Amino acid sequence: MKKHGKRNTIPRKTAYITFAVVVFLCAAISLNTYREARSREALLEENRKRIQTLSKDIKQTGTEIRNSDTAEFAEKVAREDLGMVKPREVIYIDKDRDRDNSRDKNIEEDRK
Repeated sequence: MKKHGKRNTIPRKTAYITFAVVVFLCAAISLNTYREARSREALLEENRKRIQTLSKDIKQTGTEIRNSDTAEFAEKVAREDLGMVKPREVIYIDKDRDRDNSRDKNIEEDRK
């Protein structure tokens, strides 16, 4: 004969609470994973843009290096970096330029 003793079962209320906790934990982990994936995608896109910018700079620098032996490059460096001018060349300084630029900036700021 079999004994009909007390079965080892979990009460329903405890089972429901356990199930709810497991579902909540899974949802929390999924949300955290989703947020992390989004932040990594944003970082990846930012790095791609940075790589493109640096690639353009590298190409420009390479072009400047290849052209560094030309007379045009020497003149450009002399004018821009050293402030040199050609003989009998007249330099005009616009005193109102700074005022015009500041007025333009103020107008742009007022539009915002």
